[in-house]
Amino acid sequence: MENLTKSKIYRRKAILAQTFLTTAALLVTANNGMTAGYSALLLPQIQAENSTLPTTEEQGSWIASIHSIVTPMGSLLSGPLMERFGRRTTLLFSLVPSLLGWMAIYMSKTHAVLLIGRCFTAITTGLSAPPALVLLAETAEPKLRGFLVGAPSTSFSIGILMIYVLNSLLPWQMVALVAATVPFMAFASFFVLPESPLWLAKANRNNEAASSLTWLRGGDAGKARQELELMELQQQQNKMRQEAGTNKTSTSPLLSQPILRALMVVNVFNFFQVMAGTFTIIFYAVSVLQQATGGQATDTEIAVFTALSRVVLTSIACFMLLKIGRRPMTISSGIGSGAAALILSFWLLWMPEMEKLAWVPAVLIIIYVIFNSYGFFMIQGLMIGEMFPARARGPASGVTCAAINVLLFLTSKTYPWMTHALKPAGLFLLFGLMTVAGTLFAYFFMPETKGKTLAEIEEYFNGPSVFWKKRNVDEIIKGEENVALKP
Repeated sequence: MENLTKSKIYRRKAILAQTFLTTAALLVTANNGMTAGYSALLLPQIQAENSTLPTTEEQGSWIASIHSIVTPMGSLLSGPLMERFGRRTTLLFSLVPSLLGWMAIYMSKTHAVLLIGRCFTAITTGLSAPPALVLLAETAEPKLRGFLVGAPSTSFSIGILMIYVLNSLLPWQMVALVAATVPFMAFASFFVLPESPLWLAKANRNNEAASSLTWLRGGDAGKARQELELMELQQQQNKMRQEAGTNKTSTSPLLSQPILRALMVVNVFNFFQVMAGTFTIIFYAVSVLQQATGGQATDTEIAVFTALSRVVLTSIACFMLLKIGRRPMTISSGIGSGAAALILSFWLLWMPEMEKLAWVPAVLIIIYVIFNSYGFFMIQGLMIGEMFPARARGPASGVTCAAINVLLFLTSKTYPWMTHALKPAGLFLLFGLMTVAGTLFAYFFMPETKGKTLAEIEEYFNGPSVFWKKRNVDEIIKGEENVALKP
């Protein structure tokens, strides 16, 4: 009975400790959401006739897209930094540019200063996103990992909602001043939180690793010791593979077979996810909604409502991840959002003048956002946090986030051209087709990682199968064990 009571106490403390760490990471991703969503309602303010900073469409496209030009630079730096200095230290360092950037936007009187401020906040997005996801993945227990690693998608959505609401109530300069409080709180929080025990173990700081993991497991030293032994075993297996010549042709761990496989799965899916309009609607929410509804919708109301829908759905999805696998959520999300985008495209093409049904496009956009939010939008962070092997998790996540943001720049910068060339009907046809393609890719190639340790997922990508849909993680692990047992 006493042991059972201790176990319950440890469990409660562990959940509380992991929640504290997650909350600090959520402040980081909320700040990133505020940065991403800032242009959606900033542009209507500064492009208005009575604007204190008159802005053309071309200037506006740079203000929206500069975020995605600079973010990849931060992403590429984040990998080496978090491998050299640790996940927590990299997060602390990454928050400084955001504070400077928001203050520059607050004080800006010219487009140049506004763009400089946007560049600084974008650097933080690039630097902070990979270590935040990796830190959560490396510290969370397998049963809680889906919930905790999925939570940043919710906080990112909350950041977007916050910036939309603030922009509807305050001048854009004051919004920047209020936004600066979020990275400040995140910076203060990480001073009292531990480093990733996996990184500490890799750095041969075993005592610190044990202390960190014991705190994260609610003081249960026995459980922490068992997990550290598994980490050490995984590192030994990786070393044996390298010594056996598995990766002799590779000069970088990123070029090894399991990491290339993981990179392929994550980045091909991310391509379809971005091209499906997931982030275009965030950057250009008002413009997209106004064009699709023919000006029937109120700018702020529908933009805020779509952001609120994303918050609610991602919150629900975090709890769904405790019970439902990644694959079913992603595939059902793709089917729903793809159908909504395609129906909207056909509606705008064939029935644009039906005044009595003018509300239909707005409803279809909201349906698209709802379905997109709980699967396509969330799975990106989960894949980055879970699928990359430990020996290259930092560089792989940095390269992936950089690739995502290069693609985001191209789509956000060309959005004004696409709206003129494709018209709203063509734009949503593109979104729908890319969503369908992403859903098919997920069906055939995305592995199910629910409830698996990071070591088990790594073994999965070491397996012989390429057409992964026909293999699950347990089969791969079992196969690896059988090979190891052969004389």
